[in-house]
Amino acid sequence: MRRPLLIVVLVVTLAAAVPGNGQSAPVWRPVPESTHASKVRTLAREVVEFARRQIGIPYRYGVSSRSTGFDCSGLVYAAYRSIGKPIPRSSWEQLHVGRPVRFAELRAGDLLFTEAGGHVQLVVSKRAVISAPQTGERVTYVPLNKLRAHFAGARRLLN
Repeated sequence: MRRPLLIVVLVVTLAAAVPGNGQSAPVWRPVPESTHASKVRTLAREVVEFARRQIGIPYRYGVSSRSTGFDCSGLVYAAYRSIGKPIPRSSWEQLHVGRPVRFAELRAGDLLFTEAGGHVQLVVSKRAVISAPQTGERVTYVPLNKLRAHFAGARRLLN
């Protein structure tokens, strides 16, 4: 008697899970991530996207606009200004905002400092930064692994 009952229970269970029988099958839905974490990632993407649109713009010391060019801190300043986040204009001041981050913990939107803190770049991925390097050059991508030996610190402004 147990075996037929088991078969009936199995058939009824399977029938309930088949679409089109008037009942909806249970659907697994992921737990929504926290609103704050989602917003931080969105802001980081916007900062990075702003910087990506500046690729090829000439370096110009002391300026921070697409029409006149960017220096290193001006590029980072303009990228954060694009999301409404005020930060200092100079790399030396930028070195003291946000919270410190180790090289191994870098993520998109972080500021990476080289040249003893005198040069700042924007981390855009686990593999690259965008940099406004020096006079005569243009805003460009730089592989992150080329910067490890020159690492002078990093700051996270979005957290």
